[in-house]
Formats: sequence, C-alpha cells, structure tokens
Amino acid sequence: MKNLKFLSVINLAALLVMNTAFYFVFRGRVASHLYDGAGIASLVVVAVTFIPLFWKSGIWKLTHAKADKLDERELALTHWALSESYGWFAVICLVIMLAFSFIGKMNICPQYTISMPLVASLIYLSHVLPGVMIAWKYGVQKRSE
Repeated sequence: MKNLKFLSVINLAALLVMNTAFYFVFRGRVASHLYDGAGIASLVVVAVTFIPLFWKSGIWKLTHAKADKLDERELALTHWALSESYGWFAVICLVIMLAFSFIGKMNICPQYTISMPLVASLIYLSHVLPGVMIAWKYGVQKRSE
C-alpha cells in the first residue's frame, strides 16, 4: 500500500511539473528547449507511473467498472472515491481559475489562455483522481475475474 501512495504522489507531482514547464513554453519568454525537455520528461514519468499505479493494480478497472459488475463493498468504495475526488477536482479547477484571474489582474501575463496540456491534464486528473483516493486510503488488491 505504501508503494501505491508513493506512486500516486510521483504521478500527480509529475503532472504538476509538466503543466508548469509547458506554461513557460507557452509564454515563450524563456529558453523553451529546457522547459520542453522537462515537460516531456514529466509526461514520461506520468505514463510510467500510471502502469503500476492504475493498470496493474486493478484500480483503473475498479473505478471504471459498471455498477452492476461490482459487489456491495466495491460499489460503496467507488461511490466514496468518486464523491471525494470530484469534490477535490472542483476545488482544483476553482484554484486554477482564481490563479488565472489573479495573474490577469496583476498584469503579469494578460495574454495567457488555458493551454491544451492543461486541458488534457484536467481530463486525465478527472479520470485518475478516484483511483488516487482509493490508493491513498485503502490500497487495492487485484480482483479475481
């Protein structure tokens, strides 16, 4: 279980580093090849940690299974994970919007718009956050089919 917690922290931290690096690339005011490399390396870390954290552990199947395929315990667990994670997801989106509003008001970067890597990251986050909640609190054992 500790391994799943560690992998979830690494996965989400790499996602944050990737978005930060691509933000600076999008701004275009710095040596973008360094930030391109950091962003791509972070994307690789996200992909590499996804496999053991979500795919091999069975968390992805659990959180994306149809309700009629789950027993009562699994149904309660996924319901808890979905409600908790979407609450956190709403807060994360609101913080991002607040940050963009703050950056715009301070005239730091008024031309900045939401980038495609950020949109893709938010879609990814909405899919993996329930699994992160399960991995962080309970861990998971692979289901026998």
